[in-house]
Amino acid sequence: SDMIVVMKAGEIQQIGKPQDVYDSPVNLFVAKFLGTPPINVFEGRVSGGRAMIGEDCVLEVPDLDDQDVYIAIRPEGFRIDENGPLHCDLVNVEVMGRDSSVISTNPACMAPAIRSIIGSDARPDTTQKEIRFSVLPHKIFIFAKDTEARLF
Repeated sequence: SDMIVVMKAGEIQQIGKPQDVYDSPVNLFVAKFLGTPPINVFEGRVSGGRAMIGEDCVLEVPDLDDQDVYIAIRPEGFRIDENGPLHCDLVNVEVMGRDSSVISTNPACMAPAIRSIIGSDARPDTTQKEIRFSVLPHKIFIFAKDTEARLF
């Protein structure tokens, strides 16, 4: 379709081209509505201009005030990086041909597991318990805890 309308309880949340809505959701509901696998949502906070998941700074956000937030990362936004800021516990790797799905956990994640889609050329060390990621800035979204409106 050329345009979509995302509605919640009979109220329009966002109208736009499907890719534009996916790439720039106006709120957490819209972000969670589109995408397979679904977006990964974490309890987070903004502190001193930094978006934090637990003790891990995943993004510099100098224009945001200190507050509790939801931090959401699209599955394709993760990059395996041995020096990356986001620490997770590795559960499994599912090879899907051109891509692999890395299954991991983090105490701040609101779902039982995090699903990260990476290119099959990146081969995580499955003998390790921990995996570290960097995050593509355009695949991370920050939402207000109280209204779930997008802040970044």
